[in-house]
Amino acid sequence: MMTNRDVLSEMEIPISGIHMDLVSSRKATYLRICSDTPMRTLNSSPWGGGFGTHKVMLNRQVDKLYNEADPLREMDDFIQSEGLSPQETAGMLTAARVKDVGYSALTWGADEAADISEYDRKLSQRLGEELLHVCSWVTVGLGNKARAGAELPAASLYPGTINTIVVINGSLTDAAMVNAVITATEAKAAALQALGVHVDGQTATGTTTDAVLIATTCRGQTYSYAGTATTLGYLIGRTVYKAIMASGQLYEKTPY
Repeated sequence: MMTNRDVLSEMEIPISGIHMDLVSSRKATYLRICSDTPMRTLNSSPWGGGFGTHKVMLNRQVDKLYNEADPLREMDDFIQSEGLSPQETAGMLTAARVKDVGYSALTWGADEAADISEYDRKLSQRLGEELLHVCSWVTVGLGNKARAGAELPAASLYPGTINTIVVINGSLTDAAMVNAVITATEAKAAALQALGVHVDGQTATGTTTDAVLIATTCRGQTYSYAGTATTLGYLIGRTVYKAIMASGQLYEKTPY
């Protein structure tokens, strides 16, 4: 797990063709994850939102007072100013420090996943040359923490504070993509519980403006499920959990 600026550039990304940079431009600091080939995405943020096909994913840091009258146009202008294609880019906004991003990666048949099922490991290798890899990046800020289902005062929309990006080396059905969002969200709630984040005496499940982006390389095996009982779901849950723990601990040291 790597979380500071010096180590970010040395992240080991097991998925071929995927590259990550922490960019500090004249206009903003942002996390940029690029793919050599188009990825299929499911994004809860408006910029490249819903199902789509993208080669670039941005997690852009903005001021906590960011309040554009036309945020879609502003984001479009920003992406172009960075020399990127708006059509090929899915973006998120956050007031959290992107330099404190948490990162975790797992490969089925390696790391801790090797102990789950030797049969499944050998089966996945026989299904094709592409192994199942999952990488997760999460930025955590807890200034507007919340508990889903609890009573909350009305609040205005502002940039998300827990942004999750999951990249999967595989192909997922539409249902599995949605399932992946559920699993990532459950892992987020579990990590916040482990971090001891509370709202009015109860465990927080997130913040009021969280976002999640699932991206797949469309290579290798096709997965129809991504719940916690599946190999894919296990890797999603573990990597998101570990990434949130890393970023969340940095936030606790210097909250803002």
